[in-house]
Amino acid sequence: MMLIRRRYQKVPYLYGSIHISNIFVTRLLFNSLFKCTSIMLLGLALFSPSAFALEKIVLQLKWSHAYQFVGYYAAKEMGYYESAGLDVDIKPLQAGQDVVTEVVSGRANYGTGTSGLLLARQEGAPVVVMATIFQHSPYVIIAKRFTNNQSIHDLSGKPILLRRLSDELLVYLKREKVNLKNLTDSSPGMDTVEKLIDGSVSAISGYISNEPYRLSQAKFPYDIYSPRSIGIDMYGDNLFTTSDELSKNGQRAERFRVASLQGWEYILSHPDEAAAIIQKYAPEETNKKILFERDKLNPLIRADLVPVGFMNQARWRHTASIYIEAGGLDPNFSLKGFIYDPNPKKDLSLLYIAFGCTLFVLLVVGGIGYYIFRLNRRLRETLSQVQHLAHHDTLTGLPNRALFADRLQRAILKARREKTLFALLYIDIDHFKSINDQYGHHAGDEVLKAACNRMMACIRDSDSLGRLGGDEFVVLLEDLGSAEDALEIAKKIQSAIALGVSVAGEPINTSISIGISIYPNDADSIEDLFKCADTAMYHSKMNGRNSIHLYTKTPQ
Repeated sequence: MMLIRRRYQKVPYLYGSIHISNIFVTRLLFNSLFKCTSIMLLGLALFSPSAFALEKIVLQLKWSHAYQFVGYYAAKEMGYYESAGLDVDIKPLQAGQDVVTEVVSGRANYGTGTSGLLLARQEGAPVVVMATIFQHSPYVIIAKRFTNNQSIHDLSGKPILLRRLSDELLVYLKREKVNLKNLTDSSPGMDTVEKLIDGSVSAISGYISNEPYRLSQAKFPYDIYSPRSIGIDMYGDNLFTTSDELSKNGQRAERFRVASLQGWEYILSHPDEAAAIIQKYAPEETNKKILFERDKLNPLIRADLVPVGFMNQARWRHTASIYIEAGGLDPNFSLKGFIYDPNPKKDLSLLYIAFGCTLFVLLVVGGIGYYIFRLNRRLRETLSQVQHLAHHDTLTGLPNRALFADRLQRAILKARREKTLFALLYIDIDHFKSINDQYGHHAGDEVLKAACNRMMACIRDSDSLGRLGGDEFVVLLEDLGSAEDALEIAKKIQSAIALGVSVAGEPINTSISIGISIYPNDADSIEDLFKCADTAMYHSKMNGRNSIHLYTKTPQ
């Protein structure tokens, strides 16, 4: 700066005697520009997120370090938390601790909990569930194998040991009419596996990835019974916090949630790296046990059907109904405030009041307020479009896999409640690759759109059509009288597609192969209904295509 000042002071004298040199002016401007740029870059560096100290927060686990928390370890080890401006201390649960108490007291900011968070909410704990990791609960009943082909009913009247918050298992036993006269609760710190092995009890509650491993290592014969077999399907490990944390540090909470889910997505796409990551936190864990846990828990996440962390209110209402049936929840329990909303609706009333007052005082400030209002509206519209794209196919506008799976889950709950039938049709366009190769991808897209329109014309307003990707479509037919009703609609769709498509004056012959699964005759869960319908469609392909097959359990 001194150099610039001295040169500037000479300008009047030089100007009075001779013209200022072009070279001198160029150097002056260059030096000034260089210094200004340096100051700007320094400012950006100072105010960038990495320039600030990372926020220290605590994640309290509901158990000791294990594979069930590997996504959080990955988020830390891969730098996702650091990129979000967070320094996360992941703490295992110590003897005598309760994860809800640790979070509500403020000793931890976030925690992992069971669906029993509903009970804590009813008891006054301001807990809010932010994301669900396991779409299906890992809790099961593990029984000693007395005979081959034994069932859950063979436990009737026998000593059964259940852990606290095992309400879903209790309802399961009651619905199966198992005599519970010898049912007892385990005490904190009790080794339930030893109780089962030494014959003190005939069955225990357990985690699908934990107790079965220990029993297998001990070569102890056992059978596993899951509540899902009769439609009791609850969420598993849930990431939660408190309403106070969300009100005070809402942006931090969202950054933590997103970074945590990034960790889970990473570990699902890099499963072979799980062992090394876990052993940093639990050195005693063997590769064999980690592999066992991975094979048991990853299928419960269902990342192939829904995004990691996905949850909806319908499933939580179903979970609440289980606790109500068990006597743990009040029938009037409300979910209001319990489920986290990452995109809450904004109250713009204060903005309107400020806008009016400002306009009255100063027109210019009012104009700025109006501009801000318009910008917010455009952002909301853009967000709505992004959300629509996240749940719909871009070519046909149909629901994608995630949205269709949600509709299928609702159909299962409705059919189970009303004891009705519905059908899932898995549809594949025959020789679609040949159409793309012969006529081009544009023609292929026109065939897909034409197929979509014709299928929509064949189904009722109450039915749903979705596109899984490529040339695969699915149809949900609800409230059916019999499987024959689904077959008739499938034939109608088949005939509509068989009319062919004309693209740029070029006729293209089209046909489809259809596989049908019926709820509850063939399956009673999302994944099994998809699997049965896909199997039936495969048989249609194998039998010459352009055909329809109902799923049967016997080979076709």
